[in-house]
Amino acid sequence: MEIKGKVHCFFEQSGTFKNEFIKLGIPAEDYDIQNNFGETDNVIDLFSEIDTDFEQNRTEQNRTGVPQYSILCQVAI
Repeated sequence: MEIKGKVHCFFEQSGTFKNEFIKLGIPAEDYDIQNNFGETDNVIDLFSEIDTDFEQNRTEQNRTGVPQYSILCQVAI
């Protein structure tokens, strides 16, 4: 498998996955609500962001009648 671009790691163990990708020469960033070890690239409340996106998409769907989708996934290798 070839990964082009940067890997974005979310939720539990995101820092561990990020570090492993970097060891393989693949650029990576992690996102977490805490920065307990001083290594988190992006400190953000992902659950709040998901809720906000969901509400915005529901509002847009009600306005236009067209469903709006956002995709968020975590992949374990």
